[in-house]
Amino acid sequence: MKHFKTGFVALVCLLFWANEGAAHLLENNCGTIRQPSRFKRVVGGQDAEIFSNPWLAILLQDQEYRCTGSLVTSRFVLTVADCFNNSNSAPTKVRLGDYDRNRAQDCSSLGCLPRTSDIDIERVIPHPKFEFTPGNVNNIALVRIAEEILFSDYIRPICLLVNQPLLKQFSSFIVAGWGHYNRVRKEVLQTAIVRHRDIEECKSILQMNNLSKDLICAGDTTSDTCFGDGGTPLTAEIVYEKVSRIFQFGLSSFGFTACKGPSVYTNVTYHMKWIEDTLFQFINKNSR
Repeated sequence: MKHFKTGFVALVCLLFWANEGAAHLLENNCGTIRQPSRFKRVVGGQDAEIFSNPWLAILLQDQEYRCTGSLVTSRFVLTVADCFNNSNSAPTKVRLGDYDRNRAQDCSSLGCLPRTSDIDIERVIPHPKFEFTPGNVNNIALVRIAEEILFSDYIRPICLLVNQPLLKQFSSFIVAGWGHYNRVRKEVLQTAIVRHRDIEECKSILQMNNLSKDLICAGDTTSDTCFGDGGTPLTAEIVYEKVSRIFQFGLSSFGFTACKGPSVYTNVTYHMKWIEDTLFQFINKNSR
């Protein structure tokens, strides 16, 4: 079983009026994108729009691509804990604002992205109950970066919804990444839609009876995340406070080595209390 995976990404919107009530956003300035007038939404895999995923982070070790993550605040990236399980290849830097990994600067008819810069990883906080096993229990980690990030069209946090699980509302999700396809790594960010499936389907298809309740099953033979590196965010678009925003629900964890779905994702919503508590501890510590 391969544990490091990355994704194709899909840009189809799943619009839903959230019952906001006691729910709130982890970061208010999140999940919005500079959206072109003609926004392609295709099942499978294709090049993403240049400004469509400003929260995506590449985790690097000696300039080598290790994992994907998502910016969730101005100092923290969310990814999978197994990215740091091997100390010899653990990432030491985070790159934000990338699109085509072969180019120093990316441009399209929508404009140009500033040159990317790599930021040191200051601290890694894996879930205290993470287990590096075939089921990858609690496979989630927060990465604190060494610099405060200023948000813009090309670097912006993804939304995390606190106190209101919406997972069951969606029949499909959006994924994004630079992963392998037909054994070739994609240098340009890819997009695709993955179908939401019952976790019992993953148990049966993957022949793994130990899959826990903190996991999401998604994907099929035509649209799936692929072998490469973990941490690709599983997302959906929601209308929240009258604004369309991209929300994160999962993190790519593992699946078929042939990349023909379904794959298993860590359920981010299930771990929201741990995420909030961890960030709160850092805010309190730094405010003293």
